[in-house]
Amino acid sequence: MSDNKFPEGFAPVSPDSDFGKMMEKFKGIDMSSFGATSYNLANNISSQFEVQEREIERSMQAVQRERERKEAAEAAYREETIRSLRAIEQNTANLYTLVDLISKSNEQQDELIEIIAEVLTIAKAKNQAEAKSVYTKVMGRITQTIKDAETLAKIAGYATAVWNLAQPIIEKLPQIGG
Repeated sequence: MSDNKFPEGFAPVSPDSDFGKMMEKFKGIDMSSFGATSYNLANNISSQFEVQEREIERSMQAVQRERERKEAAEAAYREETIRSLRAIEQNTANLYTLVDLISKSNEQQDELIEIIAEVLTIAKAKNQAEAKSVYTKVMGRITQTIKDAETLAKIAGYATAVWNLAQPIIEKLPQIGG
């Protein structure tokens, strides 16, 4: 430490410097009254920070809820897409099976085509009762008409696939007359 009364690294401010000139403007101001105001100001700032902190927390929670909602909606969409793709895959396989059955069943070809057309009427049912009635009628006709076990199984599987695919659609239709 040097001989002067200032700690090491500190020097007096020259009244001719810019800072010295600015400090001259504060001469004569009683700073003792600023102590209580500073305390109140600090409390006010602290309160404002707490309010802003709570608002930020609420905003972050809202963002998190929205993110979770979107993720759930996306997961549901992916599941529905996969279900639809599996149904398309199954339908494509069923179409191949049907074409193969028709081409091999010379003696029952016309009846098979009629039954296949009848199976498709399940999909145009206006309500559950009508769909169930058509499905029951078609299944009865299949078991009475087709004697070959393999053909019976394939056509019955096709009818059941159409029934299963039509159900979600029919359930969403407005129920008319009960």
